[in-house]
Amino acid sequence: MRKAVLVGLFVLGLVMGICLSGLAGASTQYQKQVIPLVNVESGGSLSIGGDVSGPDNNLVNFGSVAPGSTTTRTVIMGINANDVWRLTVSKTKNLECTNVGDPGYGQFIPSSSFTYTSNGLASATYVGTDTEFGSNGTPSNVVTGGSAVGGCNVNVVYKLAVPSSQPKGYYTAPHHTYTLIVGS
Repeated sequence: MRKAVLVGLFVLGLVMGICLSGLAGASTQYQKQVIPLVNVESGGSLSIGGDVSGPDNNLVNFGSVAPGSTTTRTVIMGINANDVWRLTVSKTKNLECTNVGDPGYGQFIPSSSFTYTSNGLASATYVGTDTEFGSNGTPSNVVTGGSAVGGCNVNVVYKLAVPSSQPKGYYTAPHHTYTLIVGS
């Protein structure tokens, strides 16, 4: 009987040891760490508003303008940029009369008569005097030295001074391309 009691105590001790070691293992914790890492690139967005119309909201329509008169239209460029930025514009050609039956067909309004200025937030450099658009395809600065910004509006004021000798006609100049350059 002593042997049976000893075996019973041994078995009981073994069962308790297993149970207690299981409880001790349940409370043991093991940890590892991760380090989140992301490379955010320079980026931004550009939108057009203001005195524009058309299906793509990109038509600056001066309407009917008498020879010898001056009129303006304002295009509002919406800027978002997470780094330094600048805005340029380039043209494909000067304003040209494209209607075959018009007296001005094939004639151009001189580039000196179609200029722009720009204005907006104080933290950038704008074009403050009437400036001709650059040579065809060559970018001209609209804004330089912009700093990171979310939701900034740049006003580009187009000024059209129709020469008094300009022949009657429908004049157009597709396209003026605005480019937002973000980063160095």
